[in-house]
Amino acid sequence: MWNPLRLSRPDPRPRARVPRRAILAVGLLMWPAVGLGFAFQRPPEVGEIAPALGSLDWLRLEGPGATFETDLAALRGKVVVVADYGYYCDSCLRVGVPTLKALRQANDGEALRLIQLTAAIGDDDAEGIAEEARKLGIVGPVGLADVEGQSSPYLNMDANGNLTFAFVIGRHGGVVWKGDPSRKREEYLEAVSAALHAVPCEPLPAAGSFGPELAPALREYVLGNFLKAEGEARALEKKQAGKSGPVALRLRTESAALAGLVEATRKSLMEELERSGGERHAERFQRAALHVRRAFPKGPEADRVGSLEMYVTIQNDGGPACRQWAQWYALEAARPATFPAERDGPNSKYARELAKYVKQPEVPGLEQARRWLAAFEALPARK
Repeated sequence: MWNPLRLSRPDPRPRARVPRRAILAVGLLMWPAVGLGFAFQRPPEVGEIAPALGSLDWLRLEGPGATFETDLAALRGKVVVVADYGYYCDSCLRVGVPTLKALRQANDGEALRLIQLTAAIGDDDAEGIAEEARKLGIVGPVGLADVEGQSSPYLNMDANGNLTFAFVIGRHGGVVWKGDPSRKREEYLEAVSAALHAVPCEPLPAAGSFGPELAPALREYVLGNFLKAEGEARALEKKQAGKSGPVALRLRTESAALAGLVEATRKSLMEELERSGGERHAERFQRAALHVRRAFPKGPEADRVGSLEMYVTIQNDGGPACRQWAQWYALEAARPATFPAERDGPNSKYARELAKYVKQPEVPGLEQARRWLAAFEALPARK
């Protein structure tokens, strides 16, 4: 009978094993796969559409905040972190896993989803991996992969250089950061925070929807540089005008599709700006104005923000409320990704800013700020 660990699909085939002699003190040393006939799946790069996680068996580890969706297409609209780890990996235990726990505790599961991938070692089986994961406090989905990139493009030690590795996927479905958290933890957390506060935009289609010629424009879109993305897509489309053949047709179609994503994003942002400004709704208008200015810092969109600001803040006395909301949004965006779940230098600095903010009466976000501050102050002191 199949082991009752609620793997997503039973598979009687023996799983690939990494011999114990391949483990060093710093982590897992894989055999070079070049020339051995392995079918690699190339890890996605920053600026690309995140591919599917691969053909994996899944452990479902119950616990606070656990969610189990592993279809990246179904997770459009949420920030997703795909993180590799091993219970036998030193840098994973020191940095990777504790950081994942802090991210989970500090953020709403509806905004940030965490998906963990790991590889078996020696005589490991699913039950043993699950037991070790529970000891580490890991909850949620854990995908069982190999280390050579055969079962998942996200776990490939030859390409990634370490078992401690993570990918940050924005709400649109594009990869906004990848790297080794044990070497670039601050950069990693900044990428998660930036993704959580990115300007909302149109979701991307499935991986492979755009050819390599669109890669520069696609990268700009993924990183939030919408005007550059639109300009590059339109330039490529214009270059193909008048040309015949399947390649030219494909490039025109793909260029128009990518430019269309920018146009749809523009339309959505401007509609909310007009609605909130017309209603003189300070909270929504200030957020909409912030989004438009970040997405389209020059041109008629930015000019329209200025015109509506005059209407809302001066002609209708909404200035004080708008300034208060602007202050709160700036403070909210500055929240470190692991605040208030861990006590470190950046989080302590942010707590001091919150302490100043909550002294003001009747300001936006006051209850949220107090909850964050209370949770942070309840943490044990650092040793």
